[in-house]
Amino acid sequence: MHHYQSLAFSAGDIIIREGDEANLVYTLKQGHAAAYQDGIKVGEILPGEIFGALAAFCNTPRNATVRASTLCRVEALGKEHFTDLAREQPELCVKLIQDMARLIGDLNESIRLLSHAEATD
Repeated sequence: MHHYQSLAFSAGDIIIREGDEANLVYTLKQGHAAAYQDGIKVGEILPGEIFGALAAFCNTPRNATVRASTLCRVEALGKEHFTDLAREQPELCVKLIQDMARLIGDLNESIRLLSHAEATD
């Protein structure tokens, strides 16, 4: 039995704060959220995506702040329960990799655009 917490956040609310300890892994069930590093938007989180897993898996502080862009409903699961669930359901690992790959792609595109903008200044 896995112990999900259902949580709701209003637009503008912080779901994860950069630098905090990572005890939970989240799945965005409804709404949209955005990830920020040092106050700079670095990616979007879409419905159905898993977020907050990297710091939980690596036992490191949160490397980004995640803020609700709209009313959001999320499911939160303790990192130890998430690890157990990932062992039981390998498709969850595939989903997590896909979500992380999309976020890395967004970040790479942001870096590319920033580099291009700086080159034209």
